[in-house]
Amino acid sequence: MSLSEPFTRLLAENRSYCNAQVAQAKHRYPGLDTEAFSVFLKTSVDVVVSAVHTCLPERSQEIGLIAYGMALELVAQSLAGPAARNQWVDRVWQELVPNYAQLMAHNPRLVLATLTNAILNIEKVSGVHIEQWLQEMKRLAQYVDSVEKLQHLGKVLAWRSGAAYFREAALAAASQLSPTLALAAVGASSDSDWTVVKDQFLANRWWSPEKTKAELALQGIVVGQFTGFGGIFELPPQVQACEEGFFVKSADRYSFLMADVYGAVLQPASQEEFEGARAIDATGLLPPRLEGSRLLLKWGEVLLNLPQKNLSFAYNFHTVAVTSPYTHAIWLFPLQAA
Repeated sequence: MSLSEPFTRLLAENRSYCNAQVAQAKHRYPGLDTEAFSVFLKTSVDVVVSAVHTCLPERSQEIGLIAYGMALELVAQSLAGPAARNQWVDRVWQELVPNYAQLMAHNPRLVLATLTNAILNIEKVSGVHIEQWLQEMKRLAQYVDSVEKLQHLGKVLAWRSGAAYFREAALAAASQLSPTLALAAVGASSDSDWTVVKDQFLANRWWSPEKTKAELALQGIVVGQFTGFGGIFELPPQVQACEEGFFVKSADRYSFLMADVYGAVLQPASQEEFEGARAIDATGLLPPRLEGSRLLLKWGEVLLNLPQKNLSFAYNFHTVAVTSPYTHAIWLFPLQAA
């Protein structure tokens, strides 16, 4: 694979500087794979430099050298390039960064860091649809004209891609965007009123302006599975409801489970949190009921594909969590229809 003319010229005119950068990196990271770095330069950094050169030719060398230095750090830490555990950073540089080339005129290092750190954080979260986040960030790039908007948009789209714990922060971030961009980011029609849409989100965490998404939520979300099959629960989980979600215990592992219309996420928790979870005051709520393998809810019933014996559930103001001693999963359903 040959390099583009702008990147070839950049490397030739800054050979001493680039060689010094590599030498310093080898000192800090003795295991640096220079072959992997060379591959990342060809497949990813070159794409960034070419995109910048197209819209900001006078800045391409400056921004290219910043990208070179950041790429060196990423490859040295096995976060990018062929030796990385996955190719998400590579794809962000190849597919996403070029869409924000114009934005890099103001603060190239921060734009690259924002997008790179975002994908590094998102890819750690089980259940998040990373491909969806990537494609939506590309689709809406044309509306982003500041790093602040970029950061807000990334957070909103991470939530919409399944990072349920971002819910409150994402709604706050969306309110910092223009109504047009906020509506597009949450999948609402352009003629909607953002204030109304936001209020509906706040009123019901299982509501979505996308009807198909809300309808799918009624079918439930399954979380967990046995560690022997790639899941995280060593034993069938026990669940304690709290206002925002559920504390979960499986063997000596404790987690906090949050869910909404976009997905469910487990985060680390402690034994003290599990044992200290306060029962919610459910006065005024129509409680769920189990009749055999049927879960009866205000909006209808769900036939559970589980043995009837010892089925149990916990619920809070918005979600029902069903567990069984015969499975390592947790089934989550909306308490009320959207």
